[in-house]
Amino acid sequence: MAEADIAVIGLAVMGQNLILNMNDHGFTVCAFNRTTKLVDDFLANEAKGTKIIGAHSIEEMCKKLKRPRRVMMLIKAGTPVDMMIEQIVPHLEEGDIIIDGGNSEYTDSNVGGFIYLFVSVLILLKLFVRLFFFVF
Repeated sequence: MAEADIAVIGLAVMGQNLILNMNDHGFTVCAFNRTTKLVDDFLANEAKGTKIIGAHSIEEMCKKLKRPRRVMMLIKAGTPVDMMIEQIVPHLEEGDIIIDGGNSEYTDSNVGGFIYLFVSVLILLKLFVRLFFFVF
């Protein structure tokens, strides 16, 4: 069932466009949002005819990821990020990667056993996609 290269959590404008751009560069992306209707609408409209897949739960999303699992969050900084990490971690293994693509404070990066990266939202996507998938 593992088929996606990366999962992106958060289907606001930036999340949707990042997913579409990754798809355009040949990556299979799993889209997740806590409001599952947004996942269904995105797959039926903007992502129609692409390799983008959706998930309606954190568990389903993690099962669809190739190892090491790569999960990128594009959600509001602070408590929402902490709550999402708490939900994701039980479904990950040591060495899996959580990327916070939002505006969190760098001092929040202590997630034991996992690689937790902060990626500035100002980084060029083309450079990010090349570096991220080249390294991993």
